[in-house]
Amino acid sequence: MANGSVTQATGQWMATRKSSLSTKEQWAPQIMMALDSLVRSSLLSTSTGEISTRVSTTDTVLMTPSVPFVEKITANDLLELTIEGRILGKRGHPSLAQQMHLAIYRARADVRAIVHCKAPMTTVLGICQLPIPPITMEAIPFTDLPRIPAYPLLKQQWLREVAAKLTDGIPAALLLHEGMVTIGLDLQQAVRRAIALENTARILVICHLLHQVPSALPPEAVDVLRNTPFIG
Repeated sequence: MANGSVTQATGQWMATRKSSLSTKEQWAPQIMMALDSLVRSSLLSTSTGEISTRVSTTDTVLMTPSVPFVEKITANDLLELTIEGRILGKRGHPSLAQQMHLAIYRARADVRAIVHCKAPMTTVLGICQLPIPPITMEAIPFTDLPRIPAYPLLKQQWLREVAAKLTDGIPAALLLHEGMVTIGLDLQQAVRRAIALENTARILVICHLLHQVPSALPPEAVDVLRNTPFIG
């Protein structure tokens, strides 16, 4: 067989193989890598937080479940949900946090991935109402984040407010007493934003503990950096 024929046959086999894979098999490796990054960065505690991704060209979302120990989640544990909230292949209903992911996807067609976690320093930042000045390049995208209070008895109102606050251009939101939620065009961006926000919060909390006011970058530098592609 000629080399061209071999290449063509290999390409056809790979395309057939990919099309035969289930949604979970295709997207689970990305979710698991993102989960590992967040666990290693200490952003996810034992049982709080979810990662999700919207499957391309579909209204299907793949999401981590709510389990006692996130470190023990496997690819088989991942949930497939419709964007309207139906869990595929299993009984039950989405939790409030899972519904938050779905509400954001419904409101933002451009969002393809979401991270929600009770990262410790970001949670402290929100609870203590500490501002986020542009102290580093990492901090610049987060200086004007919406801060959303908890609504324990008004769940649907809370879901609507979270989705509404994450308007175009907003990379994340502080969920008071509930950590943070970050969004992205893909999982890598959503995870990178979560880690960057937690790093920024850590610096600000340490400054607060030391009774020091952190100096901000010059305004002209912030203006230039805010429009730099790699920022955010």
